[in-house]
Amino acid sequence: MITIRPARRSDKDEILSFCTNTFSWGDYIDRVWDYWYTEKNGQLFVVESGGEKIAMSHVAICPEGKGIWLEGVRVRPDHRRSYVATRLLTKMLEYGRWKGARQASAIVGATNFASQSLMEKNGFKIISKWMYYSIVGTPRHQESNARIANADDIVDIWQYLQQSKIYRLSGKRYVKSWRWYAFDRRALLNFVKEERVIVTGRPIDGIAIINKCGYWDRANILQVVYLDIAPASSLRELISFIMNLYLNGKFDGLQLVCYDSKQLSSFINKFLIEEHEQFILYNKQFKL
Repeated sequence: MITIRPARRSDKDEILSFCTNTFSWGDYIDRVWDYWYTEKNGQLFVVESGGEKIAMSHVAICPEGKGIWLEGVRVRPDHRRSYVATRLLTKMLEYGRWKGARQASAIVGATNFASQSLMEKNGFKIISKWMYYSIVGTPRHQESNARIANADDIVDIWQYLQQSKIYRLSGKRYVKSWRWYAFDRRALLNFVKEERVIVTGRPIDGIAIINKCGYWDRANILQVVYLDIAPASSLRELISFIMNLYLNGKFDGLQLVCYDSKQLSSFINKFLIEEHEQFILYNKQFKL
């Protein structure tokens, strides 16, 4: 008999025993288990069968409270293809509806065809494709006319986004701790207040949102969590400004996550930043 229940502290070691080689580079569950277990706006689930822990997943309530984020679905190898992941997905969606969410979202690797099939069979639609890059080598300081946005720029930034093709194609999302959240006007106001918005041009023709505090157990990572440009010259200014921040702040690493665009990719790779992985962003609207 299969039981899906909230996780217990005592589940950790047995669950982590099969969350080791999920990806070519390993897995991240050991880095987030404790955080997920204690997170107030979410639920960590464990699947038990015959006294054994055979699967897990996590669901989190998005900041605006209208959506849920699905993550960390893991099934022990000898129990795959037995609809355990489907049952976990159903459980997480039930949790979301119970919490009053109107939609659910998740990210899946572009080569993870099994998970893509799972999402699509359960009514999820592709809303965007994203790229993840990280820096290699040591960059040099670059001259840049980009600047940190202030309150006087908010109206112009918002107008730019409303006309932006990248903003629309990205699903109007930004990234935080590997969760994709709604990039709305409220989020923009917070980003500007926190001095996390970099802009180019007058009028504005390029925008980047940064995160200086890292994620999970990596606190000293500089991240670009949204990137939007018009001319190539604007992208050059933004990337140069970000490289200077990286060097001046003595960060341990630089990561860039953005909409999957050939225009962006061809230029980003020139800045000692290499492509790591492609992601597909899925979303499902709940029927009222």
